[in-house]
Amino acid sequence: MEFHAHSVAGYQGERLYTAWYPPIASPRGSIVWVHGYAEHSGRYQEVVEFLGQQGWGSLLWDLRGHGRSTGRRGFATDLEEYLYDLTAVWTHWREKLPKPVVLFGHSLGGLIALRYRQKYDEVWSPAATMISAPLLQLRLEVPAWKRAMGQVAARLFPTLSLPSGLEPSQLTHDPAEAQAYATDPLVFRTATAGWFAAVQRAQAEAWKDLPKLTTGRYLFLLPEADPVCDTPTAQRFYAHLPASQRALRLYPEAYHELLHETFRTKVFQDIAEYLSAL
Repeated sequence: MEFHAHSVAGYQGERLYTAWYPPIASPRGSIVWVHGYAEHSGRYQEVVEFLGQQGWGSLLWDLRGHGRSTGRRGFATDLEEYLYDLTAVWTHWREKLPKPVVLFGHSLGGLIALRYRQKYDEVWSPAATMISAPLLQLRLEVPAWKRAMGQVAARLFPTLSLPSGLEPSQLTHDPAEAQAYATDPLVFRTATAGWFAAVQRAQAEAWKDLPKLTTGRYLFLLPEADPVCDTPTAQRFYAHLPASQRALRLYPEAYHELLHETFRTKVFQDIAEYLSAL
């Protein structure tokens, strides 16, 4: 696929890898993607190509500390750093993107997208916001010793890295996709204490600021068999979403990564159908 890569200056001097994939068919709009924790934007090629054939261009970027962007792997002092970076990416590319422009966030990216809409709607109000398996609460069991160590380390040694406990088999039923994740050199398997504490604060703030989400369009894509993020929590969040233009798609058999599941083409089609109404 044709693409145009550019390094964008992020918050506190980090360099953010970004790539614009023009639509393959006649332009209908653009999607800004925010990927999940420990992965990178290169894992979204299949859905980008599918939607490109529907006329949707895609702006991909790697979060700080991920993929081809700079920064300590898996570390952030506050989720706000990702929000500043998203503003930098949007500011750099916004004049070049066909309208309307949609925001898509998966997992950690879903939490980032929701916090962005709650805090920076005056900077950028997307035509729609699509949320996949948001990290509003972990379902993945964290041992008590690791939680206790993490709480202490978050205060004293925030850059301390511990195994994340995330297994490729928890992401998808597709063995080939799980293997691709397991062998991807840009995927990492650790989480820092400071990052985990930052996410916990952001989760609490997302619930506190839920009443702010009164405007805009939202699509929630939720895998009901997700062993990583807690889907019932995401469903409760959606149920209390005050925005009137909202839609929910549930996938009963799906693990965490809908875009890499065995039936991902159906998910791609659901996204394309939603976008066609914009």
